[in-house]
Parts: sequence; structure tokens; C-alpha cells
Amino acid sequence: MHINRLFVEKVEDMTAIQIKQSLHDLINKIEDEELLNAYLKIIASGVKIKETEIIGYTTKGEPITQVEMLETVRAASERVKSGKYISQEDLEIASENW
Repeated sequence: MHINRLFVEKVEDMTAIQIKQSLHDLINKIEDEELLNAYLKIIASGVKIKETEIIGYTTKGEPITQVEMLETVRAASERVKSGKYISQEDLEIASENW
């Protein structure tokens, strides 16, 4: 993996686990979606994602890759943003008629 060392400056003497925790903490505080997408692209470019590597399974037992999972999550996020979802209350009402 090639890292542009011009932008890598050691902030503190931390272990990899501590750095990851710090990143998680900082990212959880960010509300700006564009900034989050930018960080996602930066981090993803430094991690080799194997498109065929299975990372889990669907509720039907079908294998799912990391790329497929990310696409599913992004699509779900877009549906929620556009108002295309059912509330818990509406789902409970609908399920009474099943």
C-alpha cells in the first residue's frame, strides 16, 4: 500500500488499537455527510477491498461481500433520506393484519 507520507504526521505515541479508537470517537462526532464520505473514500483507498471476499450472509443465507454490503447500506441510507421507509408504529399497525 502506498501512503502519501507528506500528510502522515504522528500526533501521539499510540498503539494501532488506540489510534482506531480515536478515529472512531472523532468520526462519531461528525454530522457533515460530505465530510464523512470524503473520509470514507480516503480510508477505503488505503484498504484493499476484495470484491469476492465474503464478509457475511443475508437473512436468506446467501453470501455477501464487503462491496455488496456497502452498496446495500448506501442505498438504504438514501431511501431513508428521501422518506421512503415505514415507521415502527406503521409497521406494527400493518403487522396486525397479517
